[in-house]
Amino acid sequence: MALVLNTNSYVELADADDYFETRIDSANWTDASDDVKEQALVTATQLIDEQAWIGYAVSSSQALAWPRKNAVYFDDKLGQEISIGSTEIPERVKIAVYEQALHLVNNEDLQVGSTQTFESISIGSISLSDSNGDVARIPIKTQNAMRFIKPLLVKGRTSYGASWWRYS
Repeated sequence: MALVLNTNSYVELADADDYFETRIDSANWTDASDDVKEQALVTATQLIDEQAWIGYAVSSSQALAWPRKNAVYFDDKLGQEISIGSTEIPERVKIAVYEQALHLVNNEDLQVGSTQTFESISIGSISLSDSNGDVARIPIKTQNAMRFIKPLLVKGRTSYGASWWRYS
């Protein structure tokens, strides 16, 4: 399925290309084919979309989590509450999709998964050895993308909807 705005992607390819035109370290994006870019944007949207968002979906039949009703967050930069309209996709979500898509392009086999192997493991004085470099795991979701959407997430909830509480 090709990229379809607000069905499987929050952004269009032309908007992503415009974003990366002025962003540093985006040569891999510029060099990628349009097909790869669209695949990255669709996959990035799926990864970003699975969060526990503030507010409520406008319709139970919408394909993506946004737009939402009653979505209000505090913007630290502005020092005030921001209310997001029920027809709006926040710019923060779009930027997160761009950043996540670039992360996917930069890390080609990220979603394939690989087995982590150590050449040597010791318990006494704890020693690990990795001469083939397959132990350093790159996270599927980039922190760069997640920092943009952080204010739009329900605090204390994971993307799976569980709340964790600590009892002292």
